[in-house]
Formats: sequence, C-alpha cells, structure tokens
Amino acid sequence: MDNKAKWIVTTEKDYWTNKEIMYITEENINADIIINENTCYQTMDKTPWGGCFADKGYMAMEKLGKDKKREIINSLFSDDGLGFTTARLPLGNSDFSDTHKSYNENDNDYTMENFSIAPDEAYLLPYIKMALETRPGITFFATPWSPPSWMKHSHSIHGIDDNNKIVFQPDILEAYARYFTRYIKEYEKQGIHIGAITPQNEPTMNTLYSSCVWTGEELNIFIRDYFYPAMEQAGIYNTKIWLGTFTDSNAALAIPALEDTQTNKIIDAVCFQWWGSYLAKAVQKGYGKKIIQSETKCGDGKNNWSYAEEQFDCFKEFLEAGATRYYIWNMVLDEKGENTANPPWHQNAPVIVDSKTSQITFCPSYYLTKHFSHLIKGDAKRIDVQGNYIGADIIAFKNPGGEIITEIKNGSGENIKPVINICGRILKPEIQAHSINTFIV
Repeated sequence: MDNKAKWIVTTEKDYWTNKEIMYITEENINADIIINENTCYQTMDKTPWGGCFADKGYMAMEKLGKDKKREIINSLFSDDGLGFTTARLPLGNSDFSDTHKSYNENDNDYTMENFSIAPDEAYLLPYIKMALETRPGITFFATPWSPPSWMKHSHSIHGIDDNNKIVFQPDILEAYARYFTRYIKEYEKQGIHIGAITPQNEPTMNTLYSSCVWTGEELNIFIRDYFYPAMEQAGIYNTKIWLGTFTDSNAALAIPALEDTQTNKIIDAVCFQWWGSYLAKAVQKGYGKKIIQSETKCGDGKNNWSYAEEQFDCFKEFLEAGATRYYIWNMVLDEKGENTANPPWHQNAPVIVDSKTSQITFCPSYYLTKHFSHLIKGDAKRIDVQGNYIGADIIAFKNPGGEIITEIKNGSGENIKPVINICGRILKPEIQAHSINTFIV
C-alpha cells in the first residue's frame, strides 16, 4: 500500500504545483473532515465537463498561426489539458456571436425554404471542427438565445421591453420547431451531431443582447405540441430535448412541463445556471430528472484570482445540487471580453488572446477548472463529506478506477491545518491561504 497521497496546489502565484503528502499513522486521531466512499450521490455523465462555443472565441484566435490555435484547442480538449468532452453551442445566436443574427431572417418564411447555417461558416464551424480534431467524440447540446426576429413581437433579436417575446401562435410555433429540425440536420451534414436541444436560453431575461422571454406554460406547450412532433415528423430520434436553460430558481418556469405527464416523458434533463441551484436540487429530488449545469457565472472581464475562487464555489454549489455535467462559459476571448450588448458586458474566459500582441494567457480560472475536469473522470460518483473546518470548502468524488478525488478550497487569509480522513487514510496538510487543492488517494 502506498504511504503517500498526491497533492496538487493552485495559488495566485503558482498555478499548478504537484506534491506528495505522507499519511498519518498515529492511532485514535480525530478527523475534522471525513470522506466516506460508501455514501454516494449522483454519478457524473460519461462526458461530464465542457465549455460553450461562440463566434468571438474563434475571432480572438483568428490572427494566430495554426500551431498557436492548435495549442489553445489542445489546452481545452486534450487529455493533457482540461480534457473537455462536451460542449454547448449557440443555436443561431448568443451574446458572443459576431453580430445579432439568426439562420433565417426572411420574413414569414414558415417552410424554412431560406434556412441556412452560413452565418456560422466564418467563425463558429471552424472553431468546432478544430476541437473535433483533438477530441472526436465531443457531445454537443445547443441553445437559442432568440428566435429569428420576424417571429417576435419586437421584430428584433434583442430587446428589453414587453415585446421581446415570441409571437405565440400556431404558424410561428410550427415554423420555429421546423427551424430546430433544420438546424439539427444541417449540422449533421457538417459532421456535428447535436445530442440535445433546449428551447431557450434564460427565458426570463430581457437584455440588450440576444434574448427572448417565455413563460413556463409556453415552454411546455411548445415542447409538447410543436417541437417534439416536429422532431418525430423529421425522423430525428437521436437528439434529446432538455428543459431550460434556467438562470434562477423560479419554479413557475419548470413546473408546467414537469407536471404535464406527456411533456415530462419527452424531457430528458433540465438545465440550470447562475442562481438556479436551489431549483435544480428540488427538480432532481422531486422529479428524478438529470440536472445539467449549462453555463457558469461569467465574471467581469478581469480574469483575476478572486474569480477563480468564486468559480470553485460555483462548481461545488451545482455539483452538490446533483449536476452530472458542468459547462464553463466562453472558453476563449480577447482581452476585452465584450459581448454584443451596447454598452457591452465585459466577461471572463480561462484563455485570453491579446488582440494587439497575440499573447496567450492561461488565467487562474483555467487551472481552477483543471482541478475538476482533468482529475474527475466520466462516470465518477460524488461521495459523502462530513465535518467542517473554518476556511475549508470541500467536495469529493470516486473515479471509476477507484481513486478518491478530494477538492478543497481555502478561501481564508490564513493557512489552515485540518485533519482529513479520506476513506480511512489520514492526512494533516498545511493548506495555504487562498489556495485550491486536490488530494488524490
């Protein structure tokens, strides 16, 4: 039996330090924290960790040579990097598209005769295909931020008033369902299989970037009476329908579809982000649905250490709520991190490419993410953590091969010395102030 555990430490000054720590052999020692592999919670998906593609990610890399682009893509998707195995795609538009757009801006084209994914050819498709060269088995799900403008009361992709919603009448809803099926088939022609679709990103948000407001009952009716029948009519049986994505814990958005026995059978999972963990936990417990964390908090464009610590809290919050997949937001941005709103919202990414110098920076949040995505494998089980220690935030997993992965953040300003019992093996590390740590037993 090995008498040492592996220990990986990330701080603001040293992003990735590999260490070892001896087990404590003294008897009758009382542990502050106990990790118990015999009590298990959710099992992570086979493809549990990913990020979100957007035009502006590839635009940030556009000036780089092929080798530098490949370095970034490998840092995200290779086994030596973050090891991402899944990704979220914008269906038509997002707030990090190159412009406000959709796949069909031809008014009243209910048959989708003029539908085209050509708007994705400049940036999004090359970005996705580079990732597939590194990781051929990426699973994808897609989400629209807005329907085509002619389907909305506002006749605009974005909006902040009461008209920023779909025209809820049969001909529009049938056309929108057909819009989704055309997307799935056109992407399939590109060698990109869409494994799941959610009908709307953040359906409560009126924003200066692409958005659309829906009620829970509208989402239920659209899925049940339009989207699912359109999928069947188009012969699409290998793309799942997920409910969401929900940015808060407003139960009125999710309950109508979950309580409808017909729609409930259609929905394979429910997607939550930002402030949605409370409702996610309730949905998992009350309805037994798979929980997807679909977009982590996006920050303020500073890409600093405090954001990395906040991201640890986000991971822990949603994983404890039962999430089996976790998606960071933008994977790559330039140093400005501006979305399409006016004025823009500056946001974060783990990899930054300076638009003037082409310098590539791997931010603290890159290494925070690596503690989870590189070390906790598909089909890992979240296991029980008992006890507490001031300053320590803890979550633990058991990998399929038997490794116990214990993640600890010390968010305090002082070093701490907790006694940790990891499945019968005792550690007494001195954990640095403001550090993120993984112990592998």
